[in-house]
Amino acid sequence: MKKKMLAASSLALVLSVNLFADESYTIQNKTLKEALEIISKKSNLSYIANDELFESQKINNIQNINSLDKALELLFKNTGLKAVIKNDVIVIIKAKSQKQATSDSNNLGEVEIQGDWLGETSAENVKVYSGARTVIDSEYLQNIAAKNIEDALRTVPGVQIQDETGTGVLPNISLRGLKPGRSAHLNALVNGVPAAIAPYSHSSFSLFPITMETLETIDVVRGGAAVHYGPNNVGGVVNFITKPIGTEHTSTLKGTVHVAENGNILTDTYLRTGGFVNDKLGLQFQYNGIKGESFRDHSNTDVKNLIVDTEYYPSDDSEIKANLQYYKADADLPGALLPEAYEKDRSSSQRPYDKFEGETKRGSVTYKLNPSDSTEFHWMNFAQESKRKFDWGWNTTGSGFTPTTENSTRSADRKITVLGTEPRWTFEKGNHKVTFGARYIKEDVDYLLNQTKFSDGITADLRDWKIKTNALAGYVSDTISFMDGDLKVTPGLRYENVETDFGDNKSSNPSDDKKKSMNSFLPGLSIGYQASNEVFLFTNAQRSLRAPQVAQVRKEGDLAVELAWNYEAGIRFEPNDNFSVNSTVYRIDYKDQIEYVSSTQSFNNLGRTRHQGIETQFILKPSDRTLFTLGYTFLDTEQLTGTNKGKDLPWVASHQLSLSSDYKIGDNKFNLTGIYLSKTFSDSANTIEESSNGQVGENPAYMVWNAKYSTKVPVSNNLKANLSLGINNLFDEDYYFRGVDVSPVGRVSGQGRSFIISGQIDF
Repeated sequence: MKKKMLAASSLALVLSVNLFADESYTIQNKTLKEALEIISKKSNLSYIANDELFESQKINNIQNINSLDKALELLFKNTGLKAVIKNDVIVIIKAKSQKQATSDSNNLGEVEIQGDWLGETSAENVKVYSGARTVIDSEYLQNIAAKNIEDALRTVPGVQIQDETGTGVLPNISLRGLKPGRSAHLNALVNGVPAAIAPYSHSSFSLFPITMETLETIDVVRGGAAVHYGPNNVGGVVNFITKPIGTEHTSTLKGTVHVAENGNILTDTYLRTGGFVNDKLGLQFQYNGIKGESFRDHSNTDVKNLIVDTEYYPSDDSEIKANLQYYKADADLPGALLPEAYEKDRSSSQRPYDKFEGETKRGSVTYKLNPSDSTEFHWMNFAQESKRKFDWGWNTTGSGFTPTTENSTRSADRKITVLGTEPRWTFEKGNHKVTFGARYIKEDVDYLLNQTKFSDGITADLRDWKIKTNALAGYVSDTISFMDGDLKVTPGLRYENVETDFGDNKSSNPSDDKKKSMNSFLPGLSIGYQASNEVFLFTNAQRSLRAPQVAQVRKEGDLAVELAWNYEAGIRFEPNDNFSVNSTVYRIDYKDQIEYVSSTQSFNNLGRTRHQGIETQFILKPSDRTLFTLGYTFLDTEQLTGTNKGKDLPWVASHQLSLSSDYKIGDNKFNLTGIYLSKTFSDSANTIEESSNGQVGENPAYMVWNAKYSTKVPVSNNLKANLSLGINNLFDEDYYFRGVDVSPVGRVSGQGRSFIISGQIDF
C-alpha cells in the first residue's frame, strides 16, 4: 500500500486482516514472518517489516498473552527489533537501546521527520512529551460506562465536568480550573483542525460537532503547546482523533440504548464503513445518530453526525487527506430548578421554553510533502458554515431567567462562517529540528437577538450585530538535542495579530461601530530530559491568550485580551512494565481574567488570578488481566485583585480523585470507575449559603461510580459480536451545580442512575 511506503520506500508491506480480533496470543517456534501473520490476523491490524528482517530472524515464544502490546514486547525482546503500532499498523523497526528509543519523541523518526509538535497520539509518544499529557485510547472508550465524551474525560487529571444535558450535545469542560461553561476555555481540535465554531471570536462550544462513537482517541495536552496551538490555550489543547481509515475494507455497526431509572430512553446508533480501495486511495463514511431523552425531563434530543474521510497518496513522498462533515442537533434543554422543585424531583424541568438547535458543515484538506527524510511541508486548509440558535423563557419585569416567571421568550440566533489556512515547514540539520508555521483565519458572525412577549405575540429585534475578525499568526520553534538526544530543549515564539470589526445594524450612530486590534507575542520554552531508562523529566513555560468574544461586545465592563503565563514541571517514572507514575506541578498566572455575571448580564474583569496545583496518576498492572489506575489532582485558585481579593475562583473543585479498575479473562472484561470532586463555589464572592432562588451558594461535593461488563458472542463461524452492559452513576448519587448559560438561576441536577446496553459487530 502506498500509504505505508511513505514511511520508508524500502519497506515491504504485508496485509492480513481477519473478520474479528482475538486478544489471546500464543506463538511458538515461528519465524518473524510467521509470527507477524498470526499477530496481524488475531489483532485485525496490518503490519510492515523490511524484507531483510524475514531472512534470519526468529522470535521468542509466548503463551496465553492477553495484551497485544505485551505480546509484541515479549516476542521481540532481545531480538534487536521493536514493534511500533502507528495508525493501526504494526511497524517493525530496528530497536535502539531502551534509553535511546524512549528519548526519541517520534516513533518513526528513524525513517521520516514529523513537524507536528504533538506527534503521534500514542502511549510511547506521551512518555517523552515535555508537558502534562493524557491519551484516552479506543480500548478505554470501549471499556468504561460513559454516556458521552464528558464522562470519558472525567478521569483525566485536571479536567472537571458539568454535565448539563446528559446527551453530550452541549458539554461544559474545564481544564485546570478555567470556567467550564460551554467549554469556552477549551482549545479543542478535531484531527488537528480547530473545532470551535469561530476559534478567535466565538471560542465557546455552543455548538459541539463531536460525538463519542466517531472517536478513536482523545489527546489531552495540558501544557507545553502554546507556541504551536494558539489562541485560547491557557488550559491546554484537546485533540479529538476520529477513527482512521482501515487498510482493508471493513464495516462497524453499533447500537446503544441508555435507560434512565425514570424510564427515559436515549438511543445511540453508529455506522462506519471504509478502507483502501487501492494502493493510493482510502475512503471512509461514518454516521452517528443520537435520539431520545436523558435523565431529565424536557431533554428530547436529536443529533445527526455524518463524516466522510479521504486519504490519497499521489507519490511516495506526499499525501492528501480530506474530510467533510455535516452535523445537526436539536435539543430541548431542561435547565435549572428552583431549590424547592429540585428537592421534590431532581429529574423534572421548570424551563419549558428552553431549547437549542444547531447545524454545521465543515471541510478540511491537508497536504503533506516529505521531499527528504529530514524535511516536511504540511499545509492545512479548512472551512465551515454554522448556525446555532438558543430559545429561552424570559421575564421582562426584572426576574430575568428565574424559572416559572416567564412572560416572554428570547431567541439568540447566530450564523458563523470561518475560513482558515495553516502552512508549516519543518527541517532537521545537525542536532536542530526547526519548525516555521503560520495561520490566517477569517471569521464572519451574524449575531441576532429578539424577544416575543406572550401578551401580544409581537417579536421585537433587540440586537443585530455583524462581527468580522481577521487573525494572522506566525511561529517558529527549534528543538535542540543534546547528550545523544537524551536532553531536548525547545525555545519558540508565536505572534498573534487579531483585527475585529463590530457593526451594529440597528444603530444609525457611526460611533456605535467599533474596531479593535490586538497584537501579542507568545514565547515558550519546553525542556525534556531522559534521565534514565525509567525516568523522564520535563518543564516548560509559555504565554497564552484568549481574545475578547462576540458576546462581550457592547457589554458593560473592563474587557481586554486575557493573557496568562503557564509554568509546569513534571516526572514520569516507569521502573517496570507493571507500575508507572506521572506527576506534574503547575501554575497559571492570569491577567485580565473575564467572568460573566448572569445576574447583571455583564462581564467582570477579575484582574489578576492564580491557578496552581499538582496532578498525579498511578498505574499498576499486577497481572496481564488486571489494571488499576489512581489519579489525584489538587487545585488551588485565588483572585489576586479586585473586591474579592484573596477568595477562590468559582466552579473550581480543590480536590479531584479518580479510581479505575479493569479485569479481563478471555473475552470477558469488567470495569469499575469512581470520580470524586470536592465542593465548589458558584460566584467570585464565594457565597456559602444558598440564595432563595438557588442562583448562588456552595455546590456539594460528590462521588459517582460507573461499572461495565463486556463480552464477545459468536454470531457465525468467523464473526463475533461485542456486547456490553453498563451502569452509570451506580449508587444514584444526588448532586448538582448551579445554572449555566440561558438558565443561570437555580440548581442543575447531575445525571441520575442509568443503564447502558450496547451491541457491536465488525465485519
